[in-house]
Amino acid sequence: METHPRPEKLTNGRSSALVCKNCGADCDGNYCWRCGQVTSTHRITLKQILRDALTALVDLDDQGFLYTAIRLTRQPAQAIRDYLAGRRVAYFPPQKYLFWVGAVVTFLTGRFRVYTQEYETVVNRSWMNEFLSSFFQYADASGTLVNIVSIPVFALFSYLFFWRNGYNFAEHLVLNAYLTAQELLFFIALPGLALLFPEARNALLASYALGTLLYNGWVLYTLFRPATSGLLVRIFGVLLLSYAGQFGVNLLVFRLIEWWT
Repeated sequence: METHPRPEKLTNGRSSALVCKNCGADCDGNYCWRCGQVTSTHRITLKQILRDALTALVDLDDQGFLYTAIRLTRQPAQAIRDYLAGRRVAYFPPQKYLFWVGAVVTFLTGRFRVYTQEYETVVNRSWMNEFLSSFFQYADASGTLVNIVSIPVFALFSYLFFWRNGYNFAEHLVLNAYLTAQELLFFIALPGLALLFPEARNALLASYALGTLLYNGWVLYTLFRPATSGLLVRIFGVLLLSYAGQFGVNLLVFRLIEWWT
């Protein structure tokens, strides 16, 4: 598994050119003459993630949104492995991918009150009505925030359970940013389906929840097999602790927002 993408120098008698991590072409400058990727791709760090996040909202030159969406649907583990190994030119950056997909989801959850309507259909207990009503309204108004705050939680547990595989914490943040964005992309179809089939609303939401759980497990399994011992146990541990942690963190964020406002 390629977990340490560094520029490679050629020593074949010619000038000390670089080998493009994306296409393998011999390069002498800052960009590959064949595919256009920068030649100085390094391992992902927290500093790089923060820098890229600051520029993601204003830099609209990146191509590859559709390609990234297809790859993360059909071969997510290979797509993430490619990106972490330095083959990045064809992919939409994870921060930007998450932002644009999340913006659409936030609009849809706020417009169609996806979570609030679900609360209204399943809860009728007076002692918890006020709290749950407020929490689900927060989820509708901040649908993307609910998922974004979970990324460090999932990254922490995937890193702790799979640190021997060579990826650092920042690379686990990228892994889980892509997974979260892709799950949000799948979510986009739900409001329309719920409007077309209102009687199947609860079943659709339950199917989505189960589908995201299976998608997470599938990606972890295909990304880390067969080198990791006790792979299924580790995946179960990551998912169990991550979803529990996600719920706790979102409750904390919700309470902080309530207190602040």
